[in-house]
Amino acid sequence: MEFKQGSTRFVILTKQYAIKIPQFKWRNFLLGLLANMQEVQFSKLNDTRLCPVKFYIPGGWLIVMPRCEIISDEMFFNLDLKNFYLIPVENKKDSFGYYNGKVVAIDYGS
Repeated sequence: MEFKQGSTRFVILTKQYAIKIPQFKWRNFLLGLLANMQEVQFSKLNDTRLCPVKFYIPGGWLIVMPRCEIISDEMFFNLDLKNFYLIPVENKKDSFGYYNGKVVAIDYGS
């Protein structure tokens, strides 16, 4: 198991899943709840450009996504970000992963 920390959430990485929970500082906690809720709503669109949310606790307390492979610097450099137009994803390598044979947004909760 691995533990990562973003600006508003903690991510627990298991062999198969990424589990996202809000941080414990009050402001980050609230923003983390909102980010999780946003990813749940966008995931319901079944957009293949997004890593799907497989399980969630309502209210943003926790979401579970499949664990994606890390993309290479070259893959990120060659990524056509126009394909991610209208998705709230930051233009950084850590916001993308490799899932089911393609690059997807893995951090699209703003």
